[in-house]
Amino acid sequence: MGEKFEMKGRTITVSKMQADVGPQVRDYLVEVARRGGTVTYGNLKDDLNLTYPPNGLGRLLDVISEDCHRRGEPSLAPLVVNKATGEAGSDYDGHPESDRQALYGYWS
Repeated sequence: MGEKFEMKGRTITVSKMQADVGPQVRDYLVEVARRGGTVTYGNLKDDLNLTYPPNGLGRLLDVISEDCHRRGEPSLAPLVVNKATGEAGSDYDGHPESDRQALYGYWS
């Protein structure tokens, strides 16, 4: 909590809520990767009973991505998709489909 890091040209400060739920979200997304799947923002929120609005999960995913980076792992963020499009949010910095394939290989 309170730690700062640079991502996408801005400084992100890890909030208490992000620090509290981050490990739970990470574990959940690792299981999604192991199954070779994706999860919608809404289902992620509902399955874990998160108090975030679905459109507010992007910053939490940024924090989780930074954690993955520090562990030498691929980001888990492309596993979380928009219900209508079936794709990662527009703020995702990467190639979602190929990044997901790399995740599936990493976690299988």
